[in-house]
Amino acid sequence: MNKEEVKGKLKDFFVSNLGCDAEVLQADTALFGDEIGLDSVDSLEIISFVDDEFGVSMTGVGKEPFYSIDTIAEFIVTHA
Repeated sequence: MNKEEVKGKLKDFFVSNLGCDAEVLQADTALFGDEIGLDSVDSLEIISFVDDEFGVSMTGVGKEPFYSIDTIAEFIVTHA
């Protein structure tokens, strides 16, 4: 699976499962903070989704890979 496919699946997940606004959410939008406003509970859902969907564990990973869809996709492609 290439990075663009991964980003598409991640965006679909964020919109359908975490209630993110598809118009606001771009590949480089900060997920945590004012713009999207995800929290630590959401990060657990992200970890579970990535593990189930891509077979990549993000448990215990620092916060840097969680910055945006781009950074999560890069982590997945690198560790798949």
